[in-house]
Amino acid sequence: MTVRPSPPVRLVATDMDGTFLGADGQISELNRRAVFAAADQGVQMVFATGRPARWLEVLEPLRPAHPRVIASNGAVSFDLDSGRTLTAHEVPAAVTATVVDDLEQALPGLAFALEYVEGWGRLASYPLRGDFVEAILVADTMAELLGAGQTIKLLVLSPDIDTVTLMRLAEPIVAGRLDVTFSFVQDSGLLELSAPGVSKGSALSALMAELGVAPAQLAAFGDMPNDLSMLELAGYPFAMGNAHPSLLERGFRQARHHGDSGVGHAIMELLGLPDGGID
Repeated sequence: MTVRPSPPVRLVATDMDGTFLGADGQISELNRRAVFAAADQGVQMVFATGRPARWLEVLEPLRPAHPRVIASNGAVSFDLDSGRTLTAHEVPAAVTATVVDDLEQALPGLAFALEYVEGWGRLASYPLRGDFVEAILVADTMAELLGAGQTIKLLVLSPDIDTVTLMRLAEPIVAGRLDVTFSFVQDSGLLELSAPGVSKGSALSALMAELGVAPAQLAAFGDMPNDLSMLELAGYPFAMGNAHPSLLERGFRQARHHGDSGVGHAIMELLGLPDGGID
């Protein structure tokens, strides 16, 4: 009998959009197979996403593999099996209100929304995007929004400043009072602000401590700046072939494009298994 050597990793953390999910927003056959192959070898999978916990339906086919979930850029840890929030890191209301005031004064025309532990709220000027269900509250003032739930993320949208430029302009205004990042690049820039010190990396670090996993036993995959903190933790960090230049220039290992099942190919290689030539 051939004894397969143990994989070099015990934990695989992957972003979802632009990383694990294909261009169609779905799970490819190879990526699905890789998740279950990892589970069969005792390797824990964790999905670390900027998505809120309510927007994880695409992971339902993977539930039998018992993956862990980090949502809202590390602000929430979520149990996929029970649908229960395990931990949540609140953004202080007073700080949020002051940051919003400062951003509005410096960059007129911005629109704001809040992610809560359950649901989200938006100012009337913040447009409803196709990837969101309607907010639980559409308000005229930030004070109304801040009183409607436990806030875990502030969303800042500009109709006419692109994402990268908005980040460059907003960071010195926020001045470390909240952590600023983004999950994708578009002409109408969208920034995501969490409590100081809250990131995918901080949430993943807590999970590693819980599981007794060392950095050398972690593989991580990402494509955007909000993934950088977890890639820096990993002994096996992978930037996707389609990753933002800020990740590619860091010299991380490079996985294939997300549309080519890059995560699945890399996981199967780490496990010492053939990928079957499928994507």
